[in-house]
Amino acid sequence: MASMNVRRRWWLTAALVVVLVLALLVVWRATTDDAPSTPTGPSGTAFYETSAEQLAAGRHGSLIWSRRVVEGPTIGGTTHLVMYRSTDAKGEPVAVSGVVSIPTGEPPEGGWPVISWGHGTTGMADDCAPSRSLVDQQTGVYTASMDRATAELVDEGYAVVRTDYEGLGTPGPHPYLMGQSAGAAMTDIVLAAHELSPDLSRRWVAMGHSQGAQAALFTSRFTQAYSPGIDLTGIVALAPPSQLGVVVDMADGSRAPSTTEEERAAATDSASGSGFLGPLVVSAARVTGVPVEDVVSPAGRELLPQLEERCIAELFRGDSFGGMPLTTFLAQDADLSRIRRTVGTNDAAELHPHVPVLIVHGTKDTTVPILLSDRLEEQYAQQGADVEYERVRGADHISVLEEAAPRVRAWVARSLAG
Repeated sequence: MASMNVRRRWWLTAALVVVLVLALLVVWRATTDDAPSTPTGPSGTAFYETSAEQLAAGRHGSLIWSRRVVEGPTIGGTTHLVMYRSTDAKGEPVAVSGVVSIPTGEPPEGGWPVISWGHGTTGMADDCAPSRSLVDQQTGVYTASMDRATAELVDEGYAVVRTDYEGLGTPGPHPYLMGQSAGAAMTDIVLAAHELSPDLSRRWVAMGHSQGAQAALFTSRFTQAYSPGIDLTGIVALAPPSQLGVVVDMADGSRAPSTTEEERAAATDSASGSGFLGPLVVSAARVTGVPVEDVVSPAGRELLPQLEERCIAELFRGDSFGGMPLTTFLAQDADLSRIRRTVGTNDAAELHPHVPVLIVHGTKDTTVPILLSDRLEEQYAQQGADVEYERVRGADHISVLEEAAPRVRAWVARSLAG
């Protein structure tokens, strides 16, 4: 009897130990699940300030910090501001900000499919970064339209990540239309989002509008060894600027022999003002290492401070780049040959996409002439790329976003389904 009581007490003690261990495991799991894997970023605009030590503490595509968005515009799902590591226009490490929105509810098998969204031209000043609207509650018309478009994607079950690009929001100049930098930023925010949430699929699509369409096309350079663990399945380019080298050639007074009369006509239209090309020339000069005063006239240099003070609508006003012809903005007898090489390296026309591409352009687009995409589709087709081209009749540069939405959604779904 005594032996039986001893055994009983032993079993009771063992059972109690097992229950306690299981309880401790449950508490530990709950605690670790709730704890963020990266630091919480500071509030306000301090979120965009990082140190060299923080930048050097991880590889590209890793999070520096993040912050859950509690107030601000509704952009769907669970939304975080993120600061992550990427590579700049010269291939050096840089901190980049952005937004990650993840659907609520139970993810599908394999995780939420990811769309990396590239925004169009907003400006070059820090205040023009789209994510700043979640900080200061100041949302422009274009940013609001992007918020609506991405909220719809999140509602449809896509995790949507939106980079600000290098130098927008964060310190340093924004390398406008430097596709190499923007393509890296669009890719690295996908890696960072996977660090933020385990519920994301490894399959993703790059999608962008205008400047962001060029950036989306450049993600094709950042696959395989650069971004292991994620699988780019397709690229959607809505009204992409291309043939930028031709535009610079025309501005330089030369004529590229490989261009058609239609291309030159489109380039001439683009080169007639400095609203877009002025910032492009300045950015390319900075990346190339050409002194700005060698290529920009004294009158043009008087406008340069506005690049860090105004956003796109103000830059197109008569008292800014919009009121100065490109011939007046450029220095007399400016040598643009070195800038031309940099622009060419960052031109979507020079890419060789190895994933399926959908190009979409409105026939009434007066901001980025559709003739440029006509030529881009030809160039990709000639090299054997898997490219589809949708000319949206009657759509302009902005309305193409809404009018092409059903076609784009169907294409994205097929791309992610493999």
